[in-house]
Amino acid sequence: MRAGVTVQRQGACDDLQKYHAKLILFCMCCLAVGFMSGCRHMPARRPSLEWVMINVNQTGQQADAHLIRVRDGKTILIDAGHRNTAESMLLPFLRREGITTIDSVFITHPHIDHYGGLEYILRSGINVGEIFFNLPDKEVCDREIPWGCNYQDVLTVRKLYSSYGVELKKASAGMKFTLGDATTLEILYAFDGVHTPVGKTDVNDLSLVMMLRHQGIRCLYTGDLNKKIGTYVAQFPKRIAADVLKVPHHGTESTVPDAFFQSVSPRYGLVPAPASLWQSQRSRRIREWFSLHQVPVFVNGLDGDIRVTVNRSHLHIEKEGRKLKSSPSR
Repeated sequence: MRAGVTVQRQGACDDLQKYHAKLILFCMCCLAVGFMSGCRHMPARRPSLEWVMINVNQTGQQADAHLIRVRDGKTILIDAGHRNTAESMLLPFLRREGITTIDSVFITHPHIDHYGGLEYILRSGINVGEIFFNLPDKEVCDREIPWGCNYQDVLTVRKLYSSYGVELKKASAGMKFTLGDATTLEILYAFDGVHTPVGKTDVNDLSLVMMLRHQGIRCLYTGDLNKKIGTYVAQFPKRIAADVLKVPHHGTESTVPDAFFQSVSPRYGLVPAPASLWQSQRSRRIREWFSLHQVPVFVNGLDGDIRVTVNRSHLHIEKEGRKLKSSPSR
């Protein structure tokens, strides 16, 4: 009898251990399922660097606007597009991205397709910390009457910006800005159209030329850089070499010479232009250079908003939410 009782108790203990093991396994599975379900609802961690060439282009009218965000760092805007597309294209994009503060705005040069949208940003309630917007030489500006630079309008909008309590600052070559996470933005060149290495220039050649550096990736911003200053700058390839080039002057013929593209030697080109302009005769030379050198080009008018992201020195380019390229820094 005692032996039988012992065996019966031992069997009960084995059953209890098996039950406990199953219970533990069941709880672990529930925790795992809960964790995975929670992960699906967690917001994705932003990349360490994000640059979007915002599509502020429409048929028959080109413009420039670039949003740059550094994770746990600053948010900046290079150019702000035209007034005509501010409410229909620029502001909706900024709202979708949840932008409530822009630390710094850089207006590359005083053409309305580069500064026109900024007043709408200020009116929308987005907080702007500072604006770099150089006042052009009046003589240089007036040479473009009635189609180009409007000196009186520039004075008016600068006064408007100040009325919002935003500090206006002068951008100069050599300025270097720390954006966080070992990211810098440097102004390489900034000419006034009068005192330059190549004599007097047009307003496009007042464009700030800026280099963004992050985790070994270099992005070059060129505004509407034209032939005179573009030819001069092309002499310094080590200074302007970049992984990604914001193609100057919307990729049209009067822009920089081929020697400039050769000096930059980009892996990718981004063109802020409507499809009709990029596909026209005016852009043929630039199209052919990128095609001949097998450099992929992304165009607002064809691809919508273009998003460049960097994580762990890897560069990714997306158009309309679809990832196209992924490659490490060179």
